[in-house]
Amino acid sequence: MKTQQIITGVLLAIGAAFAIHQAMQPDLGLLEFKVKDTRAYGYGYTDDRSVGIIKKLVKENPQVDTLVLKRMSGTRDSTRNVLIARNIRKNQLDTHLEKNSMIASGAVDLFLAGKRRTMECGALIGVHSWSISGAMDHIRISPKDIGYDRSQKYHEKFLSDMGIDPAFYAFTRAAAEPEDIHYMSVEEINRFGLTSEPLDCG
Repeated sequence: MKTQQIITGVLLAIGAAFAIHQAMQPDLGLLEFKVKDTRAYGYGYTDDRSVGIIKKLVKENPQVDTLVLKRMSGTRDSTRNVLIARNIRKNQLDTHLEKNSMIASGAVDLFLAGKRRTMECGALIGVHSWSISGAMDHIRISPKDIGYDRSQKYHEKFLSDMGIDPAFYAFTRAAAEPEDIHYMSVEEINRFGLTSEPLDCG
């Protein structure tokens, strides 16, 4: 019996490691939603081309009331990503993560925008600090950096408007370097109230 439990534990660990590896692989392209009944299933990353996607989704599918975020790697434009998130809340859409959902970075903001936020045990929420590389400069905000974070107030206001503890932003900065990722525990998810009701995976 004990041997069987050990084997089960090892298999679960391998499965989790594989899921995390898969989540960090190249994404599925630009954000798109596949509609099925009252749910729209989301895949991909956001950028400046994604701003009108929620408005278009709601206009063409007025029956949709829930966004199920499936595999979403983040954003290439954090300012516009927040605008997309605010549009989710403006349209009073719920957000949900299925047990095999994997979201990270800016995609977490889209989840937090849900009027009601639910998730199944097994879903992965990945967070990290951020950096921006451009022709003129390289901005890197990491857990070890000391100095002014130009995005802090902007993102803390967004979190507050969504009903999330603004301290979550500092947590994401400290959780992992920009090139790394930290997948949140159930305790961490509950600490910051990321779901509308506490998550119980006991």
